[in-house]
Amino acid sequence: MTTTSTTARGTAWRTSVPPAARTVERPRARAALHAAVELHPVVVVTAPAGFGKTTLLAQWAAAAAVPVAWASLDAFDDEPGRLLRAVGDAVARTSPGAAAALAAGRGTPSPTPGDLLDTLRGVLGALDEGTVVVLDDIHRISSPAARHAVSALLQTPGPRFVLAGRHVPDLALGARRIEGAVGDLGVRTLALTPRETELLVGSWGPAPAPGVVAELWRVTGGWPTAVRAAWRAGLLHRGHPQRPLRHEDVPVADYVREEVLGDLGAELDAFVRRACVGRVVEPALAEAMVPGGAALLDECVARGLLGRRDEDTGAGGLPAWHVLLAAHVRGIVARTQPRTVRAVHQALARHLAGPDPAAAVRHAVDGHAPDLAAELLVERWPELLARGQLGATERRCVAMGVVDGAATVSLVGRTVRAQPGPEEGDAAAAAVVRALRATSPAPAGAGREQTARGATAGPAGTVLAYLTARAALHAPDVPAAGIPGERCGPPASIADVVDALADAADDAAVHGWPVLALACRAEHALACARAGRVAEARAGARGVLVDGAAHGWDRSHVTAPAHLAAGLAAYWCDEPATARHELTAAVEAGASRPGLVARAACVLLHLSLADGDPAGVTRALAVVEDARAVTGEPSPPGVSRGYLEAVSRVAQGGGRDALALADPADPAWSSPAGSSWRSDVHRRAGDRGAALRALGDADVEPSWHVADRVAAHAARALLHVDAAQAHRSLERARSTTRPRTASCGPCGTGPRRCGPSWRRTWAGAAPTRRS
Repeated sequence: MTTTSTTARGTAWRTSVPPAARTVERPRARAALHAAVELHPVVVVTAPAGFGKTTLLAQWAAAAAVPVAWASLDAFDDEPGRLLRAVGDAVARTSPGAAAALAAGRGTPSPTPGDLLDTLRGVLGALDEGTVVVLDDIHRISSPAARHAVSALLQTPGPRFVLAGRHVPDLALGARRIEGAVGDLGVRTLALTPRETELLVGSWGPAPAPGVVAELWRVTGGWPTAVRAAWRAGLLHRGHPQRPLRHEDVPVADYVREEVLGDLGAELDAFVRRACVGRVVEPALAEAMVPGGAALLDECVARGLLGRRDEDTGAGGLPAWHVLLAAHVRGIVARTQPRTVRAVHQALARHLAGPDPAAAVRHAVDGHAPDLAAELLVERWPELLARGQLGATERRCVAMGVVDGAATVSLVGRTVRAQPGPEEGDAAAAAVVRALRATSPAPAGAGREQTARGATAGPAGTVLAYLTARAALHAPDVPAAGIPGERCGPPASIADVVDALADAADDAAVHGWPVLALACRAEHALACARAGRVAEARAGARGVLVDGAAHGWDRSHVTAPAHLAAGLAAYWCDEPATARHELTAAVEAGASRPGLVARAACVLLHLSLADGDPAGVTRALAVVEDARAVTGEPSPPGVSRGYLEAVSRVAQGGGRDALALADPADPAWSSPAGSSWRSDVHRRAGDRGAALRALGDADVEPSWHVADRVAAHAARALLHVDAAQAHRSLERARSTTRPRTASCGPCGTGPRRCGPSWRRTWAGAAPTRRS
């Protein structure tokens, strides 16, 4: 009797609810725990060390309206017999009636763990309804026999169970989760909110200066132990600090080493150290860094070191390491394992060479591997240029002295860095073209086609072909895109541009430069649109946008030309909603390319005119004006300011007065679309003769863009008094599109949908006679 009493007193701390620590009430987390216990027979509470799991459970248990049996487990409970006795003692303290049954079961000579399990399950099944059994520090259980015993207890009908620990061992809960029988609370619930952080700090002493708590929460992420460490170190009352609080200022390095890393086991400990150095969150990257790394990364998610993919995510929807914890792990490794740091960076550099060359070079530099950095830079510089990352990457290598011998890379890198605008902008692209041509000029007698495709072989030739063709598509002397089917120079020239971009895209794909290939394809889609190959332009733009979204380049400078191509095609095919969506995306994505943005805005302006939307006209003109301000020129490249002012004057009811702004020397007015627009203004003013003269007496040129020819034929049909001549003009408009697609119309939808130019020309027209 005395022995039993002494044993009970000796184990009372393991089977009693711990006393509440000096902390603040957390109604949000308590409410979440209460709701989980009400809804689920099993509740799992997991988080790394120091997140207040035991404190939260103790606060909840002290106020619970139901009996709570509490068992605090330790490393020795990994033996099933001792584990079952600890749970039995906890139940006996809560339910005195169960003590006799448990004593009788234990009175059997040499009871086996199976006997103890059967007795305990029988006692659990007889407990009062709603009784909760808490198993704290469940992560101490790892042996198969102990895990089997816990799994069997969880299957007992009647009581509810709360399992709390730094992680939960494999207890075969998958099927029960699917059934909705298991509730999970993790770091998101247990971390302090800014308000809870403020209350906690206020309960310890004088309130800190305004803003300090917010800064503390930013650095700690609501990790309660880190908040306490910062307070004890006096970081909350620093007077007038000269810099913001840093992660390494919070003195939790020893805690991280002892309580977090020390509890992981050798294999997982080594992985976490490496993964935190490289900020690894992707399974493929983890596997490349350490054999079996994907499984270890998943274990980190299960232990709360990483946010779950459906909870705490970082950039790109990937789970994020707890920032403060990872920062201190990196510091520990940097101090104690410098070779590991270099090895991790070098491994990541090799793995990321394809998907993220800028990060690969950065890791090579950080891993003190100048030869590897130089190799990556030489191999991947065209891809870095297409991504807009070459200048910064080359600068990092220059600082390390790793670009010796890479003449082309150095030349292009210096050229890009010397430009005041963004690396992916038109000014930087033009400077690169000049630099490459200066080093490898086209041979004497080289034609326009050879120049467009690049006279230089290898990576420089591919880049030169891409940038030269891109410049031709956005040349300053080309009328604006929405006027409405402008092309780049004569038909032969635009055909050369289309072919050059197709070849450059193929070359980039062969060399393994996916973003450069995507950029070439985007410009190719735009070139097809300008060449009148509307169906090909739509298909190409659609492919670029799908691939761009899949690889994280959606609505970027890379895909902006594809958005413009898709918008132009939709505009010509009388799909205003689609056109507006794609053109708006082109404006947003092409911020670093004012010429492209201005052209997209011009088309948006014409869409707004067709829809009777003065506000839209004003917005489009504002975008054009912003693009002009960026370039510093009177007009953005390829945009006629006088033409746009005349168009806006008509939108405001100016009518014939807008023609006073016409400048015969401006190519926008002499272009096919400009002529059609002037004719339409005269027609609306009632001057049919002037409208015919504006269109010209000659037949519509076959070299015109299909959209311009359709619009011009339709405009003539409106102006002819003779019904037969009007009919012939309509037949010409219809036949214009036949060679392009199997059905009539540039979009293949039939003669009734030949583009907004036709639609606007017919709008408001009164027939001169019945025909």
